[in-house]
Amino acid sequence: MEYSDFELVHAIKRGDRNALDVLVRRWYPRIYGYIFKLIGHEQDAYDLTQDVFIAMMQGLPNYRPWKKLDSWLFTIAHNKCMDYFRMQRRTVLPYEVCLNEQTPPPDETVAVSVAVREALAKLPAVQQEAVILHYFQQYTAEEIAEMTGTPLPTIKSRLRAARKVLSKDLGKKDFQ
Repeated sequence: MEYSDFELVHAIKRGDRNALDVLVRRWYPRIYGYIFKLIGHEQDAYDLTQDVFIAMMQGLPNYRPWKKLDSWLFTIAHNKCMDYFRMQRRTVLPYEVCLNEQTPPPDETVAVSVAVREALAKLPAVQQEAVILHYFQQYTAEEIAEMTGTPLPTIKSRLRAARKVLSKDLGKKDFQ
């Protein structure tokens, strides 16, 4: 039987460890993927993902179901990433293309992926985040605004500006 996030949260609040396992398994890949795309370092992404779920557990007693669980988790992840960048004293996201000698010869998919990463690396950090949340994680502009605490017109502006740069860099008329 498939349980909703709402049901799992209530079960966790009652002390059900199995519900916690199900919830973490459900959301871990997406949270990790989001963090990894933002910071670009595998081990730090694993560590920050763990921090997100620890923060979730600590905040669960105060969590109210009027906010979708995924929005809440991505808000925590966003805040953990911003803390990470403050600690690293970085002004832009380190979205580096990491290819080593052991990587198999690139095929068309890898070439496109590298081109997208390189184009993303040219964007300011706030635009990168908006693009990753919108195009890779499939969140609406409204949800991104809520998660990041940014006004909706600002998010729309960031996405529009990023699309222009990306379409130019990727040689397409319209990046969607």
